[in-house]
Amino acid sequence: MNTKAIHFTAFGNAALVQVSSEPLTSFPFKPAGPAIMSGGLIISELTATGSVGHLTALNNTADYLLLTDADVLTGAKQNRVVNRSVLLAPSGKTVIEVSCVERLRWNYRSTSFSTPGSVADPELRSRKAGTFSRKKPEHEMDFHSTQGEVWDHVRASLVCEGLRSQTESYEELLHHRLAKAERTFPECNPAEGCNGLAVLLDGKVISADLFGNEESYRYYFPMLRDAAFTLSLPGVDKKQTGMHEAYFKTLEALDEFADAGRKVEEAHPGAGTLNLVETDRLIGFSLTRNTDLIHNTLFSKQY
Repeated sequence: MNTKAIHFTAFGNAALVQVSSEPLTSFPFKPAGPAIMSGGLIISELTATGSVGHLTALNNTADYLLLTDADVLTGAKQNRVVNRSVLLAPSGKTVIEVSCVERLRWNYRSTSFSTPGSVADPELRSRKAGTFSRKKPEHEMDFHSTQGEVWDHVRASLVCEGLRSQTESYEELLHHRLAKAERTFPECNPAEGCNGLAVLLDGKVISADLFGNEESYRYYFPMLRDAAFTLSLPGVDKKQTGMHEAYFKTLEALDEFADAGRKVEEAHPGAGTLNLVETDRLIGFSLTRNTDLIHNTLFSKQY
């Protein structure tokens, strides 16, 4: 895969690097968000009584639809976040794996889920991914469940922001962060020809996403950008990252991810194949359809 760093934006101790990675997939798919909003994709509780870790996704469109590990779903009995990226087949039903991001609510607010216009921050995504590590001791994997890591992150983030939420709602946290910071964000739009975004914090690549087509990248870009910028700590006393250093570190991380071994997740739902990718420094997932890239995501283990 031929990958080039194209565009750089710095904000406080955070930086974004947009990349172009070829070849793009020839397999047609679309981001799921617009279909959720139009009613073409209906995501609802698995049963009338609900199941915290699973939801039903009914794709009534003629398109393959991508839900990523960053997607937050709001409504029904409690808000959730998708655990790992999944490709939904057209005219089909898929049971998807999720975690709760609203611990103190368990009552219906709507019959189905919507999207809040924002996505999970890189730290939450990283903590989820870390629970699937092949290199963790068995007792540690049992103790630190995916749901437990998610609840710990939401609770700690609410405390850090000084935000009181009656239901410990991650959605409220996202709205609070954006309202506090939106006027200070630098202008940053998806660059022409790009299909990937890396996030650096304090000079270190903490996450990166590659999409198989530009349509999906352009849909997710503003939400991934804002999630990264809300983690930034502006100020001259914070470590800044230069463009050339950021480009080098981004391409280095993507190369390490591309060269790493892969382990197929046999029980993964959906139409695609999900591979766990892990090195001593990185962990993430690669979602493909046959040999076509749908979504790659990686995180720094040290973040």
